[in-house]
Amino acid sequence: MDELKQYQERLHIALTAAKICIFEVDITKQLYTFFENAEAIFGVSDDTILKAVQPYSTLEPEAYRVAVSSYFSHPDDGEVIADAFEHILKGDPVTYEARMKAGDSEFIWCRLHMTPIIENGKSVRMIGVITDISDIKKRTDSLERAVFRDSFTGLYNKKYTISLIDRMLKKEGNLQHALIIVDIDNFKRFNDTYGHHEGDKIIEGVSRQIKNTFRKEDIAGRFGGDEFIMLVRDIADSERLREKLQGLTYFTVDGVSCTNSIGVSLFPQDGEDFQELFKRADAALYNAKVQKEKFMFYTEIQEQAENKAAE
Repeated sequence: MDELKQYQERLHIALTAAKICIFEVDITKQLYTFFENAEAIFGVSDDTILKAVQPYSTLEPEAYRVAVSSYFSHPDDGEVIADAFEHILKGDPVTYEARMKAGDSEFIWCRLHMTPIIENGKSVRMIGVITDISDIKKRTDSLERAVFRDSFTGLYNKKYTISLIDRMLKKEGNLQHALIIVDIDNFKRFNDTYGHHEGDKIIEGVSRQIKNTFRKEDIAGRFGGDEFIMLVRDIADSERLREKLQGLTYFTVDGVSCTNSIGVSLFPQDGEDFQELFKRADAALYNAKVQKEKFMFYTEIQEQAENKAAE
């Protein structure tokens, strides 16, 4: 017994030093049966967590999933977690990263290693290891900002934006996407009139508006001094996209009005790679800038040309 106690103490010290937590789930009963060292990561004791989630075991499967996700995970990581659980049900071990919490504790970036226990060809239990990677994530984010981000706006820089869009078009070639170019109207004249300090406020304002308008999974970058580019992924509702674009055509920063012209091309009908899409979005932008404070789709240019030819 003394040896067992010493072993448990050593294990606890090692887990705490490494910021690691271990847990077990009975999949068939929808029941968390074990937690070790949760307090070192979440500031919540093992027993507290087990008591809090125990009532979830009586819920229907979908309600159970929602309740557990709400207790442990960040809503933006739902897709990653659902995919990991699918692997577990198939009998495959899985590793992923997500923001985790325990009830009302703060979210912490964690790496999770989960291994299913198989009986009669079916996953009946799951052993999980949670590692606090918040310090690593901070260093990684800092490096990413230095290498991949525009230092002024926080958006992706031009080179990385293009590589990300290229990668996404190849990965999700079966979906419809929109490539969008946003150009601030008369920005040089604005700078000459009000000074670069005020011009910087406009750049920051447009960047902030873009971040607030589009989703986390979309790609947004600063393409030049007063030009921005986005890939809006998996467009399910073109009218909703038009509403978002309308909101980008005009806004104010510290009482100063600003208008943007916007060109849009659609994947795959307007082009099957970045260069084709950019060329056609740029053509749409050129037409939009003639009128200013306007967004235009490349397909609209085609329709106008066809109507003129028919006259």
